[in-house]
Amino acid sequence: MKLIIDTNIIFSGLIKKSITRAILFSPYFEFYTPDFYNIELNKYKSYLLTKFEGTEGELNELIKILHEKIIIVVEDEYFDKMEKAEAIIGKIDPKDIPFIALALSIENDGIWTRDKHFAEQISIKTYTTSDLISIYNQKIKHELQSEKNG
Repeated sequence: MKLIIDTNIIFSGLIKKSITRAILFSPYFEFYTPDFYNIELNKYKSYLLTKFEGTEGELNELIKILHEKIIIVVEDEYFDKMEKAEAIIGKIDPKDIPFIALALSIENDGIWTRDKHFAEQISIKTYTTSDLISIYNQKIKHELQSEKNG
């Protein structure tokens, strides 16, 4: 499953060991995020460290590993969809324009987010963490069943 991932999900996965982190590192999903994420990461990194259950070095290592899993897409790749994205979500939350623009630019299954306002737009399918937990559990159940039968 190929998803655009909202910054709040990435931050949640960085802060603590959780089902969100397990999904982030799952082989069942491909994640993409706009390079706007890098601005947000730099802005909130010290805050993340106060919530993180470890040292700064451990957080930096986790970020490095996570960046091997998440594809950060440069604005040039989705810039031509920014105007359309602004029309879709700009009045709701302008900071989410790059995520919608990216979703309009590449083949994907939707956006994984915790932001309820994404549900106010109907152009891009959205997934909650609960949705992905269900999908993740189904994939694992299927894999275990295949191993049992194989």
